[in-house]
Amino acid sequence: MKKFSSFILAMLFLSTLIIYPADSGFGKDFAGAKNVILLIGDGFGPSHFRAAQLYSQKILKQELNMVNAMNNGHTAYLINDTADSTVTESAAAAGQIATGQKMYARSLSIAEDGKTPVKTILEMAKEKGLSVGLVTTSGITDATPGGFSAHVPSRYDEEKIAEQQLALGIDVLMGGRKQFFLPKTAKDIDEKNKEKDNDKKDDGKRKDGRNLMLEARNNGYTVVETSKGLNLAPANSKILGLFNMANMSSEIDRAATLEPSLAEMTEKALQVLSKNKNGFFAMIEGGRIDHASHRNDTAAMIHEVLAFDKAIGAALNFAKNNPDTLIIVTSDHETGGFAMIGNGKTNKEYIGMDFEAVSKVTASFESILKKIKKNPTPENVKAIVKKYMSIELTDEEANIVATDSIKKMDPYNYTYEYLHSLAFVLRTYFRAGWTGATHTAEPIYLYGTGPGSEMLKGLIHNTDLFTIMKTALNLK
Repeated sequence: MKKFSSFILAMLFLSTLIIYPADSGFGKDFAGAKNVILLIGDGFGPSHFRAAQLYSQKILKQELNMVNAMNNGHTAYLINDTADSTVTESAAAAGQIATGQKMYARSLSIAEDGKTPVKTILEMAKEKGLSVGLVTTSGITDATPGGFSAHVPSRYDEEKIAEQQLALGIDVLMGGRKQFFLPKTAKDIDEKNKEKDNDKKDDGKRKDGRNLMLEARNNGYTVVETSKGLNLAPANSKILGLFNMANMSSEIDRAATLEPSLAEMTEKALQVLSKNKNGFFAMIEGGRIDHASHRNDTAAMIHEVLAFDKAIGAALNFAKNNPDTLIIVTSDHETGGFAMIGNGKTNKEYIGMDFEAVSKVTASFESILKKIKKNPTPENVKAIVKKYMSIELTDEEANIVATDSIKKMDPYNYTYEYLHSLAFVLRTYFRAGWTGATHTAEPIYLYGTGPGSEMLKGLIHNTDLFTIMKTALNLK
């Protein structure tokens, strides 16, 4: 009896180690939603939205899905200051949305003491019997999906994040950074699955020798690595989709790969998660909007927003047949201080962004950088820009890029070699500019449709999203 009492006391003590965030009074009499789909555009600010909308209207001759969501739902502004800064980074922002508590930079769903885990909306949904899923075009172990699924003091402990995601039994995990699921050496890899997994001995990052992809398969996951594999995956199985050793490819470069689009991943995720009669929670991230913006890559950014918009369209199509679904669209923060500017080389009055020029770009800055670094001369810069952007730089402009003048002037806010200098000389061609390579404190859009979306109004702090989602799902 004494041993049993000690066991009970120990369990009670352990239960106090996970903090349950307090309610803030949203919708106390709300009836509830069966499903919640949270779509986060990482680094996606209001100017990113407007540029993509105008590009879609003028070049693609169609309206964005997110505009339809705004017009048929509810719209608000979101602010995102953290426990230690007015300018957030992705880990703290994701943790605040996921838990309702302010976080310190680079920690994932850890309390201010730096060690106590704070229960997330995803964990609470799973405890209630709902299916749960995470999808991103970045890495599945990156900050945003990590904030909903792991508790670590540092977002960079991606080996531990991968372990916690699989240990939690998340029904759908899709994205990049396969390297954190594979060992540094092949000694623990099942050789008969080696070709199937497309493993290489030097690809993995795990120091413990574990192959989490094989472990996942042995624990009932369907493991896929290509768009075709995802399409063939059964909808009645948990799915681990890892489509790139690093981040997934930029959307503007994706056609040359075997990777699925964000919309394809979203559609498959919703097929799997909706099999649960109790409902589900899904977080879908357009993760590479942020990466393009850090690099000041205007064309790649617009393509990433358009890919994110197609995923929103997939969610809206699902909700048409499942009206008990709350869809929330927002961002964690704005990246780059993007702005459409009025004047270019040929106009004397305000005219706005040149979307025709942007439409001629065929490669991301990420891929162009590799070509510039091989031979960073003005002549090579001119040839590369002409080939991939159909733009004839002047000798002076090419020299600015080759000597990386912009980064040298402000190394604190411009961090990528050559790319910020390239973005600067392209300002007058695209009529668009960037204030830096970092995040900003700009308020961001928040909007949604479905049961519970009426709570999206006014100026909302991102910690309030936790309570809105918790209320919508009737979680205790």
